[in-house]
Amino acid sequence: MKTVRFQYQTELTFSSPASKHRFLLRVLPQSDSRQQIKNLVWHIDPLPADTLWQTVDGFGNNALAGYISVPHSHFCFGIEGTAEVLNEPYITTSPPPRVLLYPTELTHAHSALVDFYNEINNSAPVKVLDRIQYFSHAVHARMRYERGSTTSSTSAAEAFDAGMGVCQDYAQILLVILRLDKILCRYVAGLASDYGETHAWVEAWTGTRYCATDPTRDKLIDEGYIAISRGRDFTDCSIERGVFKGLCRGTQTVSLNMAIS
Repeated sequence: MKTVRFQYQTELTFSSPASKHRFLLRVLPQSDSRQQIKNLVWHIDPLPADTLWQTVDGFGNNALAGYISVPHSHFCFGIEGTAEVLNEPYITTSPPPRVLLYPTELTHAHSALVDFYNEINNSAPVKVLDRIQYFSHAVHARMRYERGSTTSSTSAAEAFDAGMGVCQDYAQILLVILRLDKILCRYVAGLASDYGETHAWVEAWTGTRYCATDPTRDKLIDEGYIAISRGRDFTDCSIERGVFKGLCRGTQTVSLNMAIS
């Protein structure tokens, strides 16, 4: 077991003041069989004087929801704390819901993805754990990492056709393949050492536990990963969602520091 100290922050700077800002922040990691979160603190600036509450979404993710009515030129939020993390990719929990087997708008399987699955399935190993790792490697080998080539609304099918994307796209393409193989799986948003911003990977059900694999890095996760939110796809796990009033554009700055000891 390793101790991981982490600091994460996102700041939005608006070109002109925004107001009537409603937001939902899935930014509060929880303890599980692999990670024990300790000394967690969060901050929001400006701190809402109108409404702020902690809630839990439909997939059990802790979140902060709020409303800022007054004009503000920036919005900043972040967390810091420590975690005791096991150097293994397995998460023990109760059997997952069947909904994790069904496609979503971002993870539907079009003909090219079905063909890709059929192609790699011909040489896939028999054991579920081996199949998970095999499919993850196949996605990694098929795609090229290209920052800025996709957006948060890009579907797995669109990224696959382009042959490039970022961690969100790698994870969602792997979700499609696993679900075609009838393996229950979920999208994970979190922090990864040496990545510099939030990261995404996949947890797939072996029949007794989840195995967490990172198709972007072509590896099973280790103590350098801290999960924050989980769901069917990116939409269920987005760190920050919000709407505001104002004729302005936002510039985002993200910082992440992780130290493992």
